[in-house]
Amino acid sequence: MLLLSLTSWAQECTPFQFWVMNQAGESDPILNVNYLISNADGMPTADGVWEVTSSGLTAEFCLAPGCYSVAISGDGVSPESVGLELFQSDIVQILQFTSSDEEGVWQAEFCIEQGWQFNCPEAIDYAAGEGCTWAFEIGSFQEGEEVLWNFGDGSEPVWGGHFIEYEFETAGAYEVNAFFTSFDCPMGVELQTVVEVSDCGENECVLEMEVSTEDGMWYTFSIPDELANNEIQWYIDGQPMEGANGTVFEAGFDFNPFWSVCVDVYTELCPDGMEACYSNMEGDCPDEGIAVDSEGCHYVFSIGGDSPAEVQWFLDDEFVEWSGGAFDWTFESGGWHTITAVYYSSACPGETYVTEVNTEGCGGEDPCPLDLVWEEIECDQFFIEALNQPEGVTLFWTLDGEPYDYGAAEMIYTFEEDGCHVFGVGYETPYCPEGAFAEVEICSDCTGLGDCEVALDYVELSEGIYLFSAYTAEGELFGGEVDWWTNGMNVGSGNPFAWTWDAEGPLDVNMCIGYGVWGDCQGGEACIELETDEMACEEVQLVLNGAWTANIDWAFELGFEAIIDGWEIAGWSFEEAWSADGTISDTLVLCVPLACFDVYWGWDAASVDVEALLVSILIAGMDPIALFDWFEPAGDGGFGLLPDCNEATAAVELTEETMQLWPNPAQTEINWQLPRGWDAGLLQVFDARGREVQRESALQSTGRWDASHWPMGFYTVLWSAEGRLPVATKLMVLR
Repeated sequence: MLLLSLTSWAQECTPFQFWVMNQAGESDPILNVNYLISNADGMPTADGVWEVTSSGLTAEFCLAPGCYSVAISGDGVSPESVGLELFQSDIVQILQFTSSDEEGVWQAEFCIEQGWQFNCPEAIDYAAGEGCTWAFEIGSFQEGEEVLWNFGDGSEPVWGGHFIEYEFETAGAYEVNAFFTSFDCPMGVELQTVVEVSDCGENECVLEMEVSTEDGMWYTFSIPDELANNEIQWYIDGQPMEGANGTVFEAGFDFNPFWSVCVDVYTELCPDGMEACYSNMEGDCPDEGIAVDSEGCHYVFSIGGDSPAEVQWFLDDEFVEWSGGAFDWTFESGGWHTITAVYYSSACPGETYVTEVNTEGCGGEDPCPLDLVWEEIECDQFFIEALNQPEGVTLFWTLDGEPYDYGAAEMIYTFEEDGCHVFGVGYETPYCPEGAFAEVEICSDCTGLGDCEVALDYVELSEGIYLFSAYTAEGELFGGEVDWWTNGMNVGSGNPFAWTWDAEGPLDVNMCIGYGVWGDCQGGEACIELETDEMACEEVQLVLNGAWTANIDWAFELGFEAIIDGWEIAGWSFEEAWSADGTISDTLVLCVPLACFDVYWGWDAASVDVEALLVSILIAGMDPIALFDWFEPAGDGGFGLLPDCNEATAAVELTEETMQLWPNPAQTEINWQLPRGWDAGLLQVFDARGREVQRESALQSTGRWDASHWPMGFYTVLWSAEGRLPVATKLMVLR
């Protein structure tokens, strides 16, 4: 199933793409593929012909949300020659073809999901007040609504609903911001409005001064007569004028081209005083607010241009410095920050300006951390938990794109019937205005299943080497997922499973399995006990000779895998590494089981001029066998101690286009080795939902991944190189 995309499409259909691959190789370089897309009712919706070359093609479609089938046919067309992948948004799905009732026609199922549709308000619809008390409203009530109100007066933000009342302390113009979220608007929206508050608080103490002149040199300044019985003080250019305490003041300015007159009045109702000023100098308080310029995390804030002034700067309400109009700061953390400037000049005595900046990404911190993990409790019951979110945030949950729960960081969900569900969780904060969201798809296919008996049996492939099989009560080989355990350790998967305890003498042991859902059977466990024999082995000699010029450390690694009757024997392996400077000569005596052997190797050296490097195996009664030759590195390095090993080696050659991944299942680290004769290409890892979790260029034949942060589950490793067919290998991560 494809996961939901957060893109909201205006049209009635959802766009997607097919990536069509020609896997026939040189035998059919151009394939004409007839295709027919039908809806869930079997009605055709699109058809045509794809001409697919070795480079493949991309076919674009737009269909209404729902489930469909695609059928392909044509000369040479089959699931082996044609690969089909579906892309919708950032999700990829590999389609699996099955034969239809009509001969020569193969079909696959797929579903197209509709993007999310949001219903977010567009404005603060209502703002009205009388005096200090104001009311604000955003549309009408929405389920799950939550609003972070910021009233722009320096007070702390307030959580509320779509309607709120607020009392300002002083008069003035305020920018009111509201960050609104709800079930229908999960990612949130920022809304603003500006209100003018009057007749409120201390700002009722406002003083107005009238100015008049007849000749431009002698001026008369006056304030209301009702203030005559209060304390009044007049100033010229900041200097108090003695004896000037009335409501009228006269002064001449014959020889002063730039001057200012101010008056302070203190009354019983305004004990902190009122002030009014007049200046003949050009200019006023800056019309523009704080200008912001930034480069990375370094910011420069300025106000007033080149006008002579002194500015008091605050960062997040903490005083920083006085300056002449510019202030620079380097932020060491991400998030929203408030910058305040109090501007002082002869024409503008103390005007306050405020701006906000978002320094997301500074300090290397993720401003919106969120992870979603899950764990199976029973086959139809799952534990789901949100992790790493900031402390105190409110989480909202969705189920299949619809609002489901609110507030909790974890949940337990029980499936009522077989199928898959997509669980999502998210939150919004002022420091993460775009919001954070994570989702996961979980499937259950065991509701209503009954218990069934699965038994183990084995045959001895060689002394001390066994092939175990799991059977149903009807004697049918169990076809579900099987994990094999012995001595409390998980040792492999698959059915049948070849294993040896590599014992040096008789040993009482047991082999157990944990098996998953298959058919009408629910998962369970089964064990078998036996007494193992000592593993039979035969001595061989491993010889290594080489010479080179090495400027750096290097290492050559060699390993064997044992195979009997086509079964790779788990529990036994050989690995050896050599490193030296200049020349090397080494001989090892090994006792290997009576089996056929596949040889793998790895070479880690960047600046080495190799003169020769040869690894050979010596077996009694046989000519030496070259396992690795520097001058023929792609040669067949297999050998064997059984009569049919030549056939076994040939079988390995037919499947040489496979990657080696070990350990598999893995826990925290994964080693990989590319197919023989590898070319530089691309390595990709997809989880069970088709999401890409790892991508890197393959510039050498071996490597290692850190999988400690990968969730448990199944993965597909895909290696692709120019001119070669993609190679896909399955991997499982368990903890």
